[in-house]
Amino acid sequence: MDNASTHSFAAAAGTPYAAEAAAEIYRAGGNAVDASVAAAAAVGVTEPLMSSIGGGGFALVRTPDGSTELIDYFDIMPGKDMPDSAFGAGGSPRTVFLKLGAGVDSIVGGPSVAVPGSIRGWDMLLERHGKLTLREVLKPAARLARDGFRLCKNSADYFLLATEALALTEETKKNFYKGGVDGERVYLENEWVRFPDLADTFDRIGEEGAELFYTGDLAEKISSYVREMDGLITPRDLAEYTPTIREPLAISYKNGEIYTNGSPSAGGATLAQMLKVVSGYDLPSLEGSDFAKAVAGAMRFALRDRETEYGDGELNENIAVRLTTEEYAKLQRKRIFGAPHTTHLSCVDDEGYAVAITASMGYGSGLVVPGTGIPLGNTLGEPELNPRGFHALKPGEKLISSMSPTIVSSEEGGVISLGSPGATRIPTAILQAIINVVDFGMPLESAVLAPRFHSEFRPEGTLFSYEAGARKDDLDSYDRVLSYDSPDMYFGGVNAVRLTPEGTFEASADPRRSGGAVFV
Repeated sequence: MDNASTHSFAAAAGTPYAAEAAAEIYRAGGNAVDASVAAAAAVGVTEPLMSSIGGGGFALVRTPDGSTELIDYFDIMPGKDMPDSAFGAGGSPRTVFLKLGAGVDSIVGGPSVAVPGSIRGWDMLLERHGKLTLREVLKPAARLARDGFRLCKNSADYFLLATEALALTEETKKNFYKGGVDGERVYLENEWVRFPDLADTFDRIGEEGAELFYTGDLAEKISSYVREMDGLITPRDLAEYTPTIREPLAISYKNGEIYTNGSPSAGGATLAQMLKVVSGYDLPSLEGSDFAKAVAGAMRFALRDRETEYGDGELNENIAVRLTTEEYAKLQRKRIFGAPHTTHLSCVDDEGYAVAITASMGYGSGLVVPGTGIPLGNTLGEPELNPRGFHALKPGEKLISSMSPTIVSSEEGGVISLGSPGATRIPTAILQAIINVVDFGMPLESAVLAPRFHSEFRPEGTLFSYEAGARKDDLDSYDRVLSYDSPDMYFGGVNAVRLTPEGTFEASADPRRSGGAVFV
């Protein structure tokens, strides 16, 4: 972290390479928006399987005049012009088990691939708020893919978890196995990795524009390959994909305002619900166990509502309003005490722009489009993103999400842009970072590094997970307890930047996810 007043820009991203890509574009005359797109493209190269141009995400922007907007470019359900018999993967989609935290069953292969929105989303973000072109901001990512980079620990660890999926096709092995198609293992930490096909794809998109991906011959390659692999993406699905501009969900907390991802995503509303509950406590005055009980309870009940109350589509807005009222928060407080795969990056500049981008490709489908280097996501194969069931959405419907890019603004604290990957741990990681800064007055770096815990209801009972040094609730009251001896990627990876009221910059990249921070 740094806070020298001579800086005019700060970025924190999933890898040091991505953070430096942001700085490069800012030095070239871009603003925080241009830098954020450069970082998003670069992190899709250097933190592979966490995000990709074969996935989607959300970008929350605060402009110099203080207004905010959210660009939703998350995945949508494919299958336009496909017969009913094509849905459901014949009733037997391929599933792999990932040993991540308490364990995850994930559907992979063609049927798990949704319509990706990254390229059109980035293009819209640049058109509305940037200074540079898509061609210019994609250059660092193309160079990293062509020249190579050393694989970070976080990605190497995930490669080992996803070995089965990464051996799904020869094209996938060619990209992710040491030795390519004939390789016997995935790449390991610090090994040199290159994606030349992906570099060529970035170059072509830069030269020909975003429409290459959605209506050009690249679109035809993507849709043909996915359908060849028993998936659903049609040319019409790609051609008709359009990002959506939304008003962020706003919530007052202490003396500031917090802006985050609204419906149809459920992640931001879940975070807002947690904040509403804990706002009723004087957190710094609580003993360690009572603090953990209050915050863990807010996590647990909000995540249960995330699972049971939210569905798919625009109806989630009404649900979010109901679950974030003070009346509902009081009820949750009574319940607590008896009486009462994915990546994130943040950028901020001295013009007043703050950008928070959270992007995902699920856990990865195990597919790479031949000849393009594009890894495809598996968001249709994630149960938490499909509460109505596998392939239950109508073509064109937006998937639900836990992604929660967030901006905190107050006179006392300045502007903070933050977010995290981590599925259900996304809102709980952000919650704790906000509490650490706002309630406990921690510097940004300390707030991100502090030990975390996580609690939720699971089918097998209540879960409490914690890192060494975290405050703990009464562990005997939980059905399952997971302890971690050191900071772990399970608890997300908060990447945060801050412009203080004095005009200084802070940035912190979470070491749980091999992140990097940079200043200009």
